[in-house]
Order: sequence, then structure tokens, then C-alpha cells
Amino acid sequence: MRITFFFALACWISASALAQTAAPAGDPQGMASRALAGDPGSATFAVWRDGHLATAAAQNAAPKAPLASGSGLTAVLPLFEIGSISKVFTGLLLAQAVERGDLVLDDTLGGLLHGEVKFSSPAVAAITLRQLITHSSCLPRQFGELRGGAAIVDQIRNADRPALWSALASQTIAGAGPCPASYSNYGMAVVGEVLARRYGKPWADLVQERIVSPLGMSDTMQHLGDHSPRLAAGYNGRKSAEPWDMQAFAGAGGLRSSAQDMVTFGRALLMGRTGPLGAAAERVLQPLADYVGGQIGYGVFVDGPPGKRTYSHDGQTGGFRSLLTMAADTGEVRVVLTSNSQANVFATVADWMVARYPASDAAVPVEPARLADFAAMYRVTPTLAFTVVVQDGALYVRSTNGVFRAYRPVAPDRFTRPAGGAQITFSRAADNAVTGLVLEQSGRSTQARRVGDVVPDGMVLRQGEAARYAGRYAAARLLREAIEFDVREEAGQLMVRSSAFPWEPVFPLARQLDRFRYQGLAELQFERDAAGQAAALVL
Repeated sequence: MRITFFFALACWISASALAQTAAPAGDPQGMASRALAGDPGSATFAVWRDGHLATAAAQNAAPKAPLASGSGLTAVLPLFEIGSISKVFTGLLLAQAVERGDLVLDDTLGGLLHGEVKFSSPAVAAITLRQLITHSSCLPRQFGELRGGAAIVDQIRNADRPALWSALASQTIAGAGPCPASYSNYGMAVVGEVLARRYGKPWADLVQERIVSPLGMSDTMQHLGDHSPRLAAGYNGRKSAEPWDMQAFAGAGGLRSSAQDMVTFGRALLMGRTGPLGAAAERVLQPLADYVGGQIGYGVFVDGPPGKRTYSHDGQTGGFRSLLTMAADTGEVRVVLTSNSQANVFATVADWMVARYPASDAAVPVEPARLADFAAMYRVTPTLAFTVVVQDGALYVRSTNGVFRAYRPVAPDRFTRPAGGAQITFSRAADNAVTGLVLEQSGRSTQARRVGDVVPDGMVLRQGEAARYAGRYAAARLLREAIEFDVREEAGQLMVRSSAFPWEPVFPLARQLDRFRYQGLAELQFERDAAGQAAALVL
């Protein structure tokens, strides 16, 4: 399919510069702006550190309510959908139930839903609360045979308890749990509805009575009611997005909140049993299982060694993106809430995490021929892998959906990227063949096994080349809907998004000038003008 898009630079320059500029760790205003990276929407950033709260806001579109900036609370704050951070609230409700003795982690669905759900699979009936809250239940991410994004969104927004129980009744899994961790909105929705059934009231009411009211979090709720005008206008990239009201999936992602309320929540969790939430706050942060290089508590991700643990969860809905991060050793809480589902919320904690878990920069020489030993693909999970290539005497690594980044040797089989706080150590078999790798970053240690060699030729752009293509490209012919492509540089490589799809990496094809390939089959061909500048692209 040939669709040509012409280059339009004027709207892009400020966004491109912003995306490449790191905000200082102590600059809340810069952090809020950095999260949006030039896209429309609103963002609030809040950090509690050394007994003080600092907040700031940024906006690239007219918000529905005034945005606060400063060190204190204001009378009117914008509200944001916090998405999957709601899972931490569900985890806390479960921790409270366990503390009361109302439930135990080894309770099974068969026992909890006896008389209401007739399970067709004994393995599903045997799933425990422990497995559900740690994403090790073997349940898929969503239930049913969903074939597209619209169907998934419809399920998240509209599925009620009867639909959830019906799905469980017919659900099958390959074998008995626990399974290796695999993120499941479905499983966490089940926990929320099990709690609601156990106590005879909606999940949102439990959150209000047992968490929100005791902590004085007046900005945190599922149903907005009179607060609807305070919800920030949502976006998906440059397109507007509707709010997500949920039913049975509320426990997996249905809450709205403000950054200051989320700081209050994070502080209460870190206080443990001496704080207002009592022993359940301590329990919710206790590691229960392994999770993709780190650990997981009651729905909370746990990274780092015992003396320097970091707790976190992020969230995303159709028009919002959020992140809550807590440091146990310093008592620091960081929150960023945005009204754009493509916002780079992790950029707001990147430098902070590098400082917490630094990587060595003591480079040592390695024979270029020896680097070829490492070029291969390394599999972590069915959906996550690392690709390692060698080009121009340097080692480059990328993870699924990421770009290639250069690593420097610090030992014969060890490489680091100090700017990202990342270290990779390769493992070898008795015959000296490279068999796997371990990536250590942000307090996580992720193991991957070698699954196949790759042909690295032409996969990495040489220094300075990516900037030639960066810009915005608009459709050259009239279509029912306007189609535009954004192209940006990231770590010297190219990321591309269209009006309908989020940012994805593209990779140069060997011996084909200005031609790039997505991770799938689609390709982009850039075309140059008489001056040699990129002026159009063909999909």
C-alpha cells in the first residue's frame, strides 16, 4: 500500500526538543512537562521528600479545571484516571481482609464462589487468591476471544459481575497454577468482585470506607458525580479520548484521583503498621512471588534488595497514564498523573532510579571479534525478549518495543549503560558458548535464555543519522480521516507513530537507502527533496 506523507516541521520542533531534555531530579515543573513530551493534555507531578511536598503542573491543551502548582494543596485540583494503580487499592483491601481473618491467601475460587459459579475446569476452581493478586493464576490478560483493541476496551468498560462469573465458569487453563507471572486485568478484576461479594457491597464502597475516608483522600473515587467537571480532558497521542467508566473491572483500573491524594496514599503505605492503615499497610508491601526480574506483593511491584526496596505501579486507560513510586529507605513518594495515554511517565523517575541503582562506567577493551559471540535473541517471556547486535565494533541491545542502545564492556562478559543504570552479564556453557544473559536495572534482575542468532547488519543507525528523518508527515491525498506520522529520535534511533497507533521503533534495512522496517512486516520508505532533506515517506 502506497500512502505518501509530506514533511511538516513547524509543529514538531518544541516537542522534539522537550522529549530529549532531561529534567533535573529536583525540578517538579520540568518533570510534569517531560511526561507529556509535547503532546496535548495535562500532567501533575508531586514528590514527598524530606518531610516536604512539592507539586507542579504542565499543560499542552486547555484543561477542564485549573491546574495547581506549588508546595501546598489547593481548593480545586484536576482529577485523573489512575488506571491500574487501582490494583494496589484492591491489594490493600485483600491485605485488610487477611489481617481480619476474613480471608486467607490460599482460599480457592471454587470455595469462595461455591454455589454461584459452576466451574467447567477444576484447575480454574483451584486458583487461589495468592495467585490472582500476584498475576500467577494462569488466567489470560483479558477473558474471551478478543481480536482487537476496541473489543478489549469494550470489555474493560462494560463487563459486569455476571459476565465475569460466566467467563470463569467456561474458562480453561493449560494446567494447575501457579504459573510464571503474566499480567492479568481479568485476574485482578476477579479479586475485586470476590471482595465485593464477601462483604456485600460494591468494590468502590469498600475503597471509600476502608482506605479513602480514613486517609482523608477526598479526591479519590470511582464515580465522579458532581466532580465530573474536574476530570482532565483525556488524549491518546494527539487524539481526544473518552473517560473509562468500569463495572466489574473497577478493581483492576477504575479509580480517579489527584497527585496529592496519591502522595497521601503512598506515604500511608510506607508508614506500615505504625501509620493510619495499620498492619495491612505493612502486609501489602511484603513480597509474595517473583515478577519479571523483581518481586510482587499484594498487587504492588517490589524491586531492589531488602535494604533499598522500591515499590511501584503504573496505570493506563484510553486517555490517561500514571505512575506511583515509593522508596522504602528514604520515605520518598513520587507521583505523576497525565491525561494522555501515550505520556512517558517513566521518564519522570528515570534519573532518580539510576541514582538509586547505578551501573559501573569503568570500560575495558574487548576484541571486536569476541563481540560476535553475543549477537543473538534472548527470550524472557513469550512477550518479552532482548535482541543483541554488533555494529561498527560496538554492542547494541534492545528490548521488545524498544530501540537499540549502546553498551560498553566493563568485563569480558559484562556490559553496562551507565546513563540508564543498566548492566548485562552474559552466561556461558561448559563449551564456552553463550547461553543467556541477565539484565540488572532499576533494582530488577531479569534473566533471558538464548533462543536464536540474528543477522545484525544494518540494524542500527549511525550517529547523527536519526535527526535527518525526525518530524511530522501529513497525508498527501484526501482520506476520510486525516492521517499523520510523527518521527522522533530516541537514543540515536527512530521511533514512529501514526494517528491510529502509538510509538513503535523502526529499523534501517541493510543496503536500502532511507528504508526502515517495523517489528512486523510493514516498511517505511523516506523520500528526499532536491536538497537531500527528508521530505516525504511512503508506507
